[in-house]
Amino acid sequence: MSTRDDQAYELEEQVGHPAQLWESLKDHVQADAVKSFAGVQEEWLQLMWSLDAFRVRQLIPIGMGVNPGAVNRFKGNWFAELIALLLQNRTSQRIGARTRVQGFSQLHQIDVAWPVRQHDPLICAETKVTGAPAYGSTPSRAATADWTNRRKELKFAATDLKLYRRQQETTIDHWDVWRKGNPPRVFFLWAARITDKRDRIDYMIREVRSLIETYLDGAGFFAWEERKTEDGYQALSLPADARVAALDDVLHRIASEIRLIAPAGEAPEPVVPEVSVAVAEPDGNE
Repeated sequence: MSTRDDQAYELEEQVGHPAQLWESLKDHVQADAVKSFAGVQEEWLQLMWSLDAFRVRQLIPIGMGVNPGAVNRFKGNWFAELIALLLQNRTSQRIGARTRVQGFSQLHQIDVAWPVRQHDPLICAETKVTGAPAYGSTPSRAATADWTNRRKELKFAATDLKLYRRQQETTIDHWDVWRKGNPPRVFFLWAARITDKRDRIDYMIREVRSLIETYLDGAGFFAWEERKTEDGYQALSLPADARVAALDDVLHRIASEIRLIAPAGEAPEPVVPEVSVAVAEPDGNE
């Protein structure tokens, strides 16, 4: 009888090893100065297929720990790092992935930030990878699962980050004027596996658009589904009237914002308030 490791090796021969696929994708981006998500889209889908195949079989890729749930969380970390690398190639600026940033009331772990500093970055982007197939007795996870909480988190983070500079001195008159005129620019990049009838593209696009119109400076969306041949994933096209940008459109927008803020390549010094209402937190806690 084969062991779990034997089964993992057999599956690896079919779908690849996720960690190796990620390193290959990252090497491609860095070695060839790839600037667009479209340039690595198929590699990303192959990586997601590999991770999900191990999830479905309830196997852990060799060398990637012992907790299947922890393995699945690699998706979010890798997506944030990929976005940061693509932006670095577009701007020749160092872009931070998973950076701790001080807001008005608390520290936030921001997926993508520029400049890379805890105080007063000028560009912040939250990234999400959602949706997962069923395994064992666990049902599939919809791309919009727990969306209500995710939406609240995005709204809070965007506002708390923009309040940082002025602290208690901030006076908000017209909301849209205030949020659009105060740094940082805040973006949302959403990568989603469309699972079943619970995931309606029109609803997801409408939700993202609502965030842009009320809290965020921009958002991008990329979705995929399983091919009918059940041997991989395929990208889904956004409707022509979606009014939500593809990921590369948002990357272009962010890179343009950085060039506008730092035309000579040097970021402005941070604006740090003399008095902060936030309570200092010990290292290691958010």
